[in-house]
Amino acid sequence: MTTQSTSWDETVPLPQGGTFLAHGGALRRALSYEWVAMRSIRAPWLLCGAALVAQILTDAFEGRSAMAGNGQLASGMLGVILAGFTLFAALGVTVIGGEYRHHTITTTVLTLSDRRGILLAKAVVTAAVTAVTAAVMVLVNAFSVPVLGGVPVSASRVAGLGAAAVLYAVLCALAGLAVGALTRNPALSIALAILWPAVLEKVAILALHVSQDLAPFTAAAAQAEARDGGPQWALTLPLAALVAVLLALASTLFCRRDV
Repeated sequence: MTTQSTSWDETVPLPQGGTFLAHGGALRRALSYEWVAMRSIRAPWLLCGAALVAQILTDAFEGRSAMAGNGQLASGMLGVILAGFTLFAALGVTVIGGEYRHHTITTTVLTLSDRRGILLAKAVVTAAVTAVTAAVMVLVNAFSVPVLGGVPVSASRVAGLGAAAVLYAVLCALAGLAVGALTRNPALSIALAILWPAVLEKVAILALHVSQDLAPFTAAAAQAEARDGGPQWALTLPLAALVAVLLALASTLFCRRDV
């Protein structure tokens, strides 16, 4: 065991590399460290604020004529979908890409020691912030239906589509985090995170005749906008599997490469 002075002017024991997950206290410390780091920069919160504004604008300009409440709710989820593969993906990239850009990643590694634990803490904090923001967006959308549309909406439908939308947003953010760790270039990572669902999947579906159910982002996004029968959770598995693979690869390279 070694000790390391922290920014809170205290000395705490740090486990040697590779033993992070066996020390719950070290994991809590890493989560606290990453939370303080995120709170200290503006970019993540500007992105979250922009996502909320995007949802408000989506609801304000949504065409609601001759649409039932559940239909209006599904249509309004477009705000979460658009924010998912743009703003939330950028949020994930910023969490780690910003450290490479500002050369603070070395300090983070020296302070927390275990690299897998660092990436895990970043993933947990990113997922939590994204989930809360997306949940607020879902509530804004749900309240807009009776307020602006003048029709009721089913609470069960709000819960179902809302859960699918939040899951989609979180997976997009984690994909951005993984790509940011892989490329270590924020601009390139954001471009890849946006182009994949917006362009590459569309080309694969139209030109290569790939099933929409197998296109990770397309299939998962469709569950948040399902108008009949609610989300089909199995169709979120391709995106979940993709994110898991990207995070595993990012963790492996993060542990092996120089910072």
